Amino acid sequence: MKKYWGLLKPRLDTLSRLTALAIIFLSLVIVSPSFASAANIINVLRITSLTLMMAIGVALCMLVGGIDLSIGATIALTSILFGKFFQVGQSTASMIMGITGMLAVSILIGLVNGFCIVFLHLPPFLATFGVQQIVRGLAYLLTSGLVYSNFTEDFRFIGGGQLFGIPMPIIIAVILLLIISFTLNKTTFGYRVYAVGSNRESARYSGIPVNKTLITTYVLSSLIAGIAGIVYTSRLNAAEPTIGAEFAQTAIAAAAIGGISFRGGNGNVLGVVIGALILTLVSNGMTLLGVDSNWQVGISGVVIILSVLVDRNASVRKT
Repeated sequence: MKKYWGLLKPRLDTLSRLTALAIIFLSLVIVSPSFASAANIINVLRITSLTLMMAIGVALCMLVGGIDLSIGATIALTSILFGKFFQVGQSTASMIMGITGMLAVSILIGLVNGFCIVFLHLPPFLATFGVQQIVRGLAYLLTSGLVYSNFTEDFRFIGGGQLFGIPMPIIIAVILLLIISFTLNKTTFGYRVYAVGSNRESARYSGIPVNKTLITTYVLSSLIAGIAGIVYTSRLNAAEPTIGAEFAQTAIAAAAIGGISFRGGNGNVLGVVIGALILTLVSNGMTLLGVDSNWQVGISGVVIILSVLVDRNASVRKT
């Protein structure tokens, strides 16, 4: 019986989250008829796509039993470093160089995170928090209050344009989602991620390159943050050091709601999609209902705490 329950439980968990998502959606339609307007639904999906991109990267780190608090700072620094490449008057070649630079610096930050965790043996929370502080500090230091804005139409298309009537952030998020889902479910690296997250020592004794897997995971998290940063900077039409102050909290909340275990080795990309949608719906609904913005910020923290409690209780039941 335990064998069949183990196979059924993940599906029941996903079903319960889908049910919660449906209840929230219908409740918002009832209390705020304007919620169901086409314009608002598109806006919800656009916001969800940005949250989803960041949450996917954080989820990868959570699957190996870690966390990445540096994604917001990564977006801030990379946008500041290369914001001038996107301003009006710059060429398409300059834009490509800027995008490439943002991704390259993001990868470098991921390597630093991985190095601190693997070789300096720092806890992921402290390592990525420290890197976050350093990176954010560099963003402030390099700008001295300067803000880049007034970007070219070509660059702004990435975050604000549409392709076949679908906003570009949604298209980019779906492509990224499919790539990561395939990677986790159909490749050796995906198997290694779950193995390392489930039991690091057992994975090591099984011949899995644990250190390489950890470093690669943090590099991917930062790279995905860099992609999200390009989309967000394009959408915002500005680059400033304050960007992304709450991005890590939002991404962690979305991943946690979606069932990605803080203990590692458990969860899937579909759950992250559901988590991002739930978080965005709640936030959007509170905005439509005129709820104070301070409550909207605080709800992410409450959700994280509740998710940790649920995850802990589920782990206790398994044992």
